Amino acid sequence: MFRAYLHILGTPHVRSRLAAVFLSSMPLGMLSLAIVLCVQGWTGELRAAGVLSGLFGAGNAAGLSIQGPLIDRYGAHKVVLTLGSACTLTLFGFVALGALDAPLWSTAAVVTAAGVSVPAITTAVRSWLPEVFSEDTVRATSYALLSALFRGAVTIGPLLVSASMLLYGAEIAVMLAAGLILVATGIFSFLGRRGIQREAAPMTGEPRPRFSLSPGLWTLLVSAGLLGFAVGVTAVAIPGVMTSAGVAAMAGVAFGALAFGEMLAALGFGARTWRGQRPTQLLVSQSMVVIIAVLIFVIAAQPWFLVLVMFIAGAMRAPVSILQSSLLDEVMPKGHLARSYSALVAVTLISHSVGSASAGLLADHIGAHAVLLVPVLALALGSIWIAARYSTLRA
Repeated sequence: MFRAYLHILGTPHVRSRLAAVFLSSMPLGMLSLAIVLCVQGWTGELRAAGVLSGLFGAGNAAGLSIQGPLIDRYGAHKVVLTLGSACTLTLFGFVALGALDAPLWSTAAVVTAAGVSVPAITTAVRSWLPEVFSEDTVRATSYALLSALFRGAVTIGPLLVSASMLLYGAEIAVMLAAGLILVATGIFSFLGRRGIQREAAPMTGEPRPRFSLSPGLWTLLVSAGLLGFAVGVTAVAIPGVMTSAGVAAMAGVAFGALAFGEMLAALGFGARTWRGQRPTQLLVSQSMVVIIAVLIFVIAAQPWFLVLVMFIAGAMRAPVSILQSSLLDEVMPKGHLARSYSALVAVTLISHSVGSASAGLLADHIGAHAVLLVPVLALALGSIWIAARYSTLRA
């Protein structure tokens, strides 16, 4: 069943780049939480901690949008090496400023710069994989493996923050994240560089094609935004429901189950060939997620059942993310894959943040349980959108 993964991992240079993806993804699961804990410890203000964590997230989304075009134009090596080094320095600078009781505005500026400079290693590898695997089914399997590694690494991140808190404090977690980014940057940039470096396209007499939102990319961006918004709402509503039920600690278990289900499903989905065209698979998978969102709303008051359903939700969500990534190969030219993928991820991050903020506002008026109807509506709208624009996703 998993023979296809062995073939991918046996391909020259693939393992080193996937290792770089894994190591660079762990800090993404660490830094938002670690920044909150650091700033709250330094200032005693949760509001300031939330603002700085939000600035890091916004900077990360902006950085992805900037790095995608740079990778397409100048090659991944220069972009990742430069920004990976800058991100490491700014994260250490963040810890130093906190230790020196620097003004909050300077700490905010540095943490924003850290978010912008997080190296887009996953984007670089995603845009490189089509150059290595020409067969469609193998390429799709490589995307599933990439997704599983990313999700697994992000899941481990919060556990490393907890371990750091036991050892010393959240500052250790930030420095560990900086170290992981530096190591990932080094592996990506120098280990097997000769065979895998993706250089910028040579300049010719013909002008380079300008990037534009194709109808298919527009379809994928809107559907990804609706999915990210739904996930952001759920990320706030579920802890609210658990807290109301007197089992707040179960929220972490529920989201751990979600991530675990997503990781396992990504591996399972990529291990075999599925019938039907990818646009059809995307529509079916999106519709299944809508059904699971309804089930989450119905049984939200029963924490243990909710953990099981969150696991299933992760399993249903994984194919949607993989198919969205795979369809980029069909709706965008090869020279714009990095920019397209970074735009897809950036839209997901931004919509997730908007969803979280919206859920917090709505919960004060209608209650956390009622807020869980919002993801149902957003996901249903996503299914309708994909169905209405089905033809734009066909090569």
